[in-house]
Amino acid sequence: MEIRLLQHSDYSGVREIYKAVSNEYLQYQRQTSGEVYDPVRPDLETSQLDFYVATHCSFAAIENERLLGVLLAQPLRWINDWDKVLWLEYIAVQAAHRRKGIGLALISAAKDFARKHDIKGLFATLNVDNEESKSLLLKAKFEVKDWRIASYSA
Repeated sequence: MEIRLLQHSDYSGVREIYKAVSNEYLQYQRQTSGEVYDPVRPDLETSQLDFYVATHCSFAAIENERLLGVLLAQPLRWINDWDKVLWLEYIAVQAAHRRKGIGLALISAAKDFARKHDIKGLFATLNVDNEESKSLLLKAKFEVKDWRIASYSA
């Protein structure tokens, strides 16, 4: 498996993963509460994906020329009390390839990017009921303070 910067050629794979993960999440909400309480967009627009490619800090996990996972991120000048942070906006892995270290490898690439660019920390938001996301961030040594925020001091 190779972890590399996100490229324009990854767009269809990113959209495929995004739709699948979004549908999983919406289905989970309906099963647990009977309603959608945290709606997600049905698709990512090309302009959004262009933005993530341009940040040069979004990553793709590739194996046999197939996209297995993606981490979409952007650097920010500040957030809360932190100067120079990397906001991990979206981390997703195809269902068939989960629990194989792909999410951790994507986060590791983001941590390496942060170190090389003197970024002081990584920041992520997560959904209250997404135990998989919470578990992944804890394994990656993030401090999960409450149900919406996870952070890692670089």
